[in-house]
Amino acid sequence: MVYFERLSSLFLNPKSVRQFGKMAESSKGIKRSSSPSSEKLSKSNKLRDSSGFKIRRQVIDKSNLTAYDQLGGEKAQDRTNTLTKNKTIHEEETEGASYVIEGRLRRVTPYFFTYLTYCKLRWRDRKLLDIFTDEFRERDEEYYKNAIQEGLVAINKKPANLDSIVRNGDLISHRTHRHEPSVSSNPIKIVFEDENIIAIDKPSGIPVHPTGRFRYNTITNIFKHELGQVVHPCNRLDRLTSGLMFLGKTPKGADSFAQQIRDRTVSKEYVARVKGKFPLGEITVDEPLITISPKHTLNVIDRKSGKEAKTAFRRITYDPETDTSVVKCRPLTGRTHQIRVHLQFLGHPIANDPLYSSEYVWGKELGKGIHEDLSSVIGKLDTIGKSRASSSWIHPSPDGEVLTEEKCEVCDSPLYSDAGFNDLTLWLHAYQYKSNEKQWSFKTEYPEWALEPIRKFMKLALEKADLCGETQTQFNVGAVLVNEGEILETGHSRELPGNTHAEQCALEKYFNRTNQTDVPDGTEIFTTMEPCTLRLSGNLPCTDRILKTKIRTCFVGVMEPDIFVKNNSSYAKLTEGDVEYIHIPGYEEKALEIAKKGHENA
Repeated sequence: MVYFERLSSLFLNPKSVRQFGKMAESSKGIKRSSSPSSEKLSKSNKLRDSSGFKIRRQVIDKSNLTAYDQLGGEKAQDRTNTLTKNKTIHEEETEGASYVIEGRLRRVTPYFFTYLTYCKLRWRDRKLLDIFTDEFRERDEEYYKNAIQEGLVAINKKPANLDSIVRNGDLISHRTHRHEPSVSSNPIKIVFEDENIIAIDKPSGIPVHPTGRFRYNTITNIFKHELGQVVHPCNRLDRLTSGLMFLGKTPKGADSFAQQIRDRTVSKEYVARVKGKFPLGEITVDEPLITISPKHTLNVIDRKSGKEAKTAFRRITYDPETDTSVVKCRPLTGRTHQIRVHLQFLGHPIANDPLYSSEYVWGKELGKGIHEDLSSVIGKLDTIGKSRASSSWIHPSPDGEVLTEEKCEVCDSPLYSDAGFNDLTLWLHAYQYKSNEKQWSFKTEYPEWALEPIRKFMKLALEKADLCGETQTQFNVGAVLVNEGEILETGHSRELPGNTHAEQCALEKYFNRTNQTDVPDGTEIFTTMEPCTLRLSGNLPCTDRILKTKIRTCFVGVMEPDIFVKNNSSYAKLTEGDVEYIHIPGYEEKALEIAKKGHENA
């Protein structure tokens, strides 16, 4: 049995966490990966790479075919004068693109790209132009008309025309000068790695694998071209969602992990920061979902045609200054945008969600409830990223990516402005995954956007701890009780008579002042050091005191050193008692310095 529960949350050693993604401020060429055509067929006659993963047919084609041949050979039109007879599509792409890091953004230099795709079931016997216009958001209809008329699109190596019909088995080739959107330059943290899988903390704003307008600016290709490592996703996160992701290094690792997720033997926990004061207690939404517009990845609740979707939510904190709540989300099914849509349904959409919390798109109610007619929503989404930048409830200014009047000197295509706040960040984070059989558990650090509004309370707890004075046989600890942003009480070690601990002092002071025997629902406790589970004096341990109250969230600054009591198990005891146990990083050194003040004289 292997546990990694506290690897990132409490015991994370920055030196042991590999990070990559921050490169030199200048450009770096994309490494040319080996051609799949050199791999051998397996016994099942399916081509596999050196790690044993199956290779998609389009990948094989790109390593064997040239854009020149695919677009018609001698009949091909080459208005850019860049088609090369003897250079494969794979070689052309990897030689043309480079990564560039500029501040908060990771860019890819423009490159020629030949899109190869075989006819999908829903495309059969439809006009090529209609397929392009309905399925792809990157360009408008006029662009696709021009591309077809200028010979940049072919079907089965024959130049297409505006009346071309796509049939079953057809291979469509579309050559374009590709301008990938910028993504976040935040580093990818590797939380855990063995011979089969890699667990990472994915930054917000980076797609997992090539899709739409993204190819090199994706997790799988950053691994491939910066680490020289081929990995396959075991689970998927939306481009904007951050957090825990698992990448298979071998087919065995990828298949085993993916199968557990498909079999629903894995529990998932996400953290979101949402609009408004989220209700107390556990709220479960059991509403079926359907993708109403694949072009916009727009998902909605549909009780007639939707697929089963169920999510449980519980409030962690509420910040009255921003009118936002941090909420724990447990998806019990795995539908696209499930958490985002269910939160919108409740009237508490993710506060910075450009898709589901935009007043411009949804109106004053931000899409609360169920909607029958979504034509106006889809119409407005068509303008986002083109004539209008994205916006959200917490950041209503549309200041992100939008089409400009500038044009590319090579392909004459209109260029986009840089990505903005609403394009790069979503306050939704995959925090923890664990096996229902308790064979393993992985956790990331708590996201900073969830901690930023409450750091002031941990700073206050440190100030209270500093009032303790010197001691040689105890620790100096501070504690603060908070309810919906209001400070109920504070305490520090030995503040009350006797060998009293900080949490004990804060609780007893509150009870004495209010003549109550419990704290209000939704109360949080901030303590500079984890609560004790054993008192040598015989007093009730602070963990047990917390469990006797309505406190449901405990924030800690540092783990207790094994000096006076070995193996404090407050984490296990509190979480088993249904209390959220969250480490706020950044205060460990100060908390320990104050805690051990006077120990040097012992």
